[in-house]
Amino acid sequence: MPDFWNSVIAKALIDGSFTVRKIDNEGNTVPEPLPSGLFRKSIGEPKGQIADWRASLEGSDRGVHVLEYRDRYEIHVDRYDPYKNPLKHVIYDSPKTGMALLIGGLGAAVIAGKLIRRK
Repeated sequence: MPDFWNSVIAKALIDGSFTVRKIDNEGNTVPEPLPSGLFRKSIGEPKGQIADWRASLEGSDRGVHVLEYRDRYEIHVDRYDPYKNPLKHVIYDSPKTGMALLIGGLGAAVIAGKLIRRK
């Protein structure tokens, strides 16, 4: 099982992104990411996936992100692993999330300012 996902990680580092069908061309079911011991459950920008998985790469700032859909896994490499560099990850790999956090933070600051002025 780890061999399959090790090869997926290696391919991701070479190709950048690709898709793996949950049932391969020979009709075999590919193993799930979690039992490999390489991935942990994570979160990601909502894109219709049913789960997100991430693998940290030892000695690297990059990380491998797997989006699980009903029939496939979509794999890509993040420039910055969110577990190692969360701020850089949000800025470079997930800018929509960064903008949402920024807007939400500004909104909360405005509301807090108004509440403080009322007292």
